[in-house]
Amino acid sequence: MLVDVYKKFFPDVAIGYEDPRVTLHIKDGTAFCKYVPEGTYDAIIVDAFDPIKPDHELLHDESPFFELVRKALRPGGVMCIQAESIWFHSFDVEELIAKCRRIFRGSVDYAWTIVPAYPSGVIGFLLCSKEGPYVDFRNPTNPIDPNYNYGVAKEPLKFYNSEVHMAAFCLPSFAKKMTN
Repeated sequence: MLVDVYKKFFPDVAIGYEDPRVTLHIKDGTAFCKYVPEGTYDAIIVDAFDPIKPDHELLHDESPFFELVRKALRPGGVMCIQAESIWFHSFDVEELIAKCRRIFRGSVDYAWTIVPAYPSGVIGFLLCSKEGPYVDFRNPTNPIDPNYNYGVAKEPLKFYNSEVHMAAFCLPSFAKKMTN
């Protein structure tokens, strides 16, 4: 229902659903990934509707979620997941990064962006790649030209560009210590 609401009320934002490269699965990620053949996906973007709290099931050692996502990715495949805000000290970003480094065994990095409607005004993302080719999350593979109309976008980008992308990985000193 949420996707339908986006399409109806925010059509300029709700784009890409018809793109043949996109397969949208709206369901319990753990249950879904249990049946995905190994090496199926290039990228998995986990959009948890609720923020990940310190006691969230994904952080429990017995949770199979990250292992299942890793299995579903091809070598060098990438997962992106919401990783809360570095300003919420009740959430252990450092623990989540350590867990993902153990499981994915590829590149792991933390980025953040401005979301004025979010409680702290910023939100973080954890990017992980499965072992395989090194993935440099900090530097766009292709320059992001704000004057170019990308893929399914109806007009050129207004906010995002190569500099904004790279700046998302620039962290305050206390956060750098958590993510190294």
